[in-house]
Amino acid sequence: MPMNDTVPLPALLPAVARGDLSAFEALFDRYSGTLYALLLRVLGNPEDAQEVLQESFVKVWTSAKMFDAVRGSEAAWLISIARSRGIDKLRSRRIRVDRENDAGREISIQSSFVEKTTGAEEAIRAEERTAVRGALAELPEAQRVALELAYFEGLSQSEIAERLGEPLGTVKTRMQLGMKKLRDRLRAFQP
Repeated sequence: MPMNDTVPLPALLPAVARGDLSAFEALFDRYSGTLYALLLRVLGNPEDAQEVLQESFVKVWTSAKMFDAVRGSEAAWLISIARSRGIDKLRSRRIRVDRENDAGREISIQSSFVEKTTGAEEAIRAEERTAVRGALAELPEAQRVALELAYFEGLSQSEIAERLGEPLGTVKTRMQLGMKKLRDRLRAFQP
């Protein structure tokens, strides 16, 4: 059913927040077409639009408790999540292209640049690097590999799934679980 239907539809997010899978499926059926169309317009690529749509609904499932009907409609909340994820995807594309274009210049700049830091700043950075390496090492190998491919090689979730020969949903789940574990482990270093 389209989101702009004149008959008010019953809210599904409160049931989704309680973990009701059938409400989540109904929510997906109700809004996925409209959100996909929005994402396709933003991203201009059907594969990216589908990937971001799935990521958006994962976010909805994990964040449904944050929905506040007083602040806006269910549809507006879902559109906000999808739009935000779509913009993030566009930014990551630009960053990746910029990273590839600047790779040669970066190497020459880095070789001639001497960073001036205090001993305390360097000690903090070293401690942070050690903590990140330790937290990554504690992850199950499948989660660690997926995260390393994303963050150190700049691969998208689709590219990771292709490289590993795994379903996209499996890769997304591994990355989500791995990020949660890293966030919990590195909470002391967050501002």
